Amino acid sequence: MKLFYLALVLGLVTLTSANINGPYLLWGHAKVVNLQPAALVEASESDFSDLFRDAKAIVIFVRNNTRRLESQKYPKFHQLIKDNSWSYLPQHTLLADPFNYNANIEVINLSGPVEESDSEIVGGFADALSIYGEGEVLGILASREEEAHFIAKREAGEGEGDAGVSTTSSPPGPEETEESYIYVASGEKAVLHVNAAPELYIQHKNLSLKEHNKEITFDDQRSKGYGRLSIIFKVDDEKVTLRFNFTLKYGTWAMKAVEVRYKDNETVLQVVGRQYDVPSAPLKFSYRCSSRHLLFTNGNDTLKIKDYQVQPWLEGALKFGDVYDCVGFTTAPIWAGVLVTLFLCGILTIGILALMDIKTPNRFESSRSKQLTFTVQE
Repeated sequence: MKLFYLALVLGLVTLTSANINGPYLLWGHAKVVNLQPAALVEASESDFSDLFRDAKAIVIFVRNNTRRLESQKYPKFHQLIKDNSWSYLPQHTLLADPFNYNANIEVINLSGPVEESDSEIVGGFADALSIYGEGEVLGILASREEEAHFIAKREAGEGEGDAGVSTTSSPPGPEETEESYIYVASGEKAVLHVNAAPELYIQHKNLSLKEHNKEITFDDQRSKGYGRLSIIFKVDDEKVTLRFNFTLKYGTWAMKAVEVRYKDNETVLQVVGRQYDVPSAPLKFSYRCSSRHLLFTNGNDTLKIKDYQVQPWLEGALKFGDVYDCVGFTTAPIWAGVLVTLFLCGILTIGILALMDIKTPNRFESSRSKQLTFTVQE
């Protein structure tokens, strides 16, 4: 116990002198599932403060970079996360400081090789569990690097014997993961969220735009009826600038084109498809599409975006507005239901017409109404 408190004090000193940044991975405590990472942070400051208060102890592991954790390099830590509730938070800083709500905090700096860091995380967390008990310790993996990538990771698909795919489920269990890329303009003016890196085909090259500069800007020209979301990517020591153009007319925005700058060439790519394929929504609404890709092209160069959600003129909001979806109303099951209904209505109509066509006789003969006839012989 004395050793633990000694480490705790040393951790306080280390954390005070170090600059701890995101992205963050939190696990171990049941209330972790209340933190919902999305394109923008939906969790409030009270959610963090309640979590930090309820945890009997907090162990913070600090890395020197923000590179993605690969399960092959961190097998022990990967298994530890699978066995616990967890949430991934892509933001640069937390909404609440854990030191303001919990006194039992230990900070462990991960500076050795990958295998050593893997064992150090699992061992440090296990030591805290042995003191405070299962489910009472909150683990936080953070970074010391200033330039956080703001790349969110979420589990996809369902693994065998695992509970689900959402970061709000407990426990998470898929083996395969997909990355989420979040591009938020400074001042929360506009945001683009995709679940796969944008793919650019230009100058006979296929470029996967994974690494980007966090200084994202939005040129707000609402009075002139347009705005531009600018993102700078880095590919093989070359810069690729994407400038998504938004138009604003009669209170509805639309994203119809993107300007691409690669090396010394600039080009404009237009959205491929009909008018209804163009991402658009009223102001304060976002547009979401996961059923099909969004393609921009000029005939030679092409930009492809998959599973995306976008909203310009965010006006400082911390989350997306209500969603307009690209899924049409007349889906295959709806069409099947409509056709079956029409078929049954047709049968009913024929039956009613047949009943209406039946005519009853207007005279009935009887023995009294029959006339007597006889023959007179001469």
